[in-house]
Amino acid sequence: MHLPVSLFIGLRYSQSRKGNAFISFMTLFSVAGILLGVMALTIVSSVMNGFEAELKKRILGVIPHLVVHTETENADWQAQLRKQAGVQDITPFLQTEALVQSSRQLTAVMLQGLEPEHLPQFLQQSLVLGNWQTLSEQRYSVMLGRGLAQQLEVYVGQQIRVMLAQGGSYSPLGWMPRQRLFTVAGIIDTGSEVDELIVVTAQQDLARLLPERERKTAWRVSLQEPFQAPLLGTQVASMPNISQVQDWRQSHGKLFAAVAMEKAMMWLMLLLIVAVAAFNIVSALVMMVTEKQAEVAILKTQGMTDRALFLVFAIQGLLNGVIGAVFGVIAGILGSWQLNNLLALTGMQVAGGIELPVLMNLPQIFSIFVSAIGLTLLAVVYPAWRAVKINPAEVLRDE
Repeated sequence: MHLPVSLFIGLRYSQSRKGNAFISFMTLFSVAGILLGVMALTIVSSVMNGFEAELKKRILGVIPHLVVHTETENADWQAQLRKQAGVQDITPFLQTEALVQSSRQLTAVMLQGLEPEHLPQFLQQSLVLGNWQTLSEQRYSVMLGRGLAQQLEVYVGQQIRVMLAQGGSYSPLGWMPRQRLFTVAGIIDTGSEVDELIVVTAQQDLARLLPERERKTAWRVSLQEPFQAPLLGTQVASMPNISQVQDWRQSHGKLFAAVAMEKAMMWLMLLLIVAVAAFNIVSALVMMVTEKQAEVAILKTQGMTDRALFLVFAIQGLLNGVIGAVFGVIAGILGSWQLNNLLALTGMQVAGGIELPVLMNLPQIFSIFVSAIGLTLLAVVYPAWRAVKINPAEVLRDE
């Protein structure tokens, strides 16, 4: 098999182990640096992806992705919205802020009125005590988040007082808020901060408690990809008879923005490690060019073009980058796959024995690989350019 001359010579230089041992050490050091940088970037990105996915599931699986308020009962907009890709369900929805009082505690909560037959899937799965059908069968019953139940020190079957600020009235004792006793019918455990805030009841029970002007039903829109809510919300707002559209960013946007910023900064910092390792190739190749000056001069006198000579050293440096990136990706994938087992083996588990969420994203891993190769390409430009600029007459005159 006949290889192009630039590729043949570049591969021969890469495979040669004779000559300056320091050059070999520098080359090995740069390859190992790229390998470790790519591996670390792959593992950390997978953990951050898993963390973000858990937040999406546990928080955005409970709160509405979109809340649509309409001016009339015309449901034409629903038919249009259901045709949009990614729309899972559109259900009636009520939500208000309230105070909840037990015999021991008083705290502010977010009170949601839902239809038990149309609950988000994750919310259905989060119920650890009780039955969702109780909300339809037993009037004025509620489901509490586990954290809220612990804070109020109440259990299933006990009663709590729910008070609304709006719609109160004056009495001989002064201003009195609208209030009602509700029975705790179940406990929800989403594994997130939502557990300390959420109270779920039947929509019709919340409608009875609210003042008449506040009983106007909104609509909860559930999406397959919650991050599409802002774009879809803009489209819904332009439809006729839509008075207001709210998305999840108004309540939890800052949290996810902070996670996105953290991911970007981790990516940047670890990519700098890859960059440092890639530019170590510059040192190794510059020394290689200096050592091979006589051979470069001979090749130029025999008619090798500048472009072919540039490719000789570019191929040699790029090969080192490819080897480091390929083995780094393989090590990163294996490390991500067995990360929790490795942490348990080394005794470095997260407090409480919680497993780290890991989600490998193949397009993201491919972009890490391409970034490492791109940095290597930048690193080989200067040494290869120096080889091209060698003057054969000056070099061979001293031979």
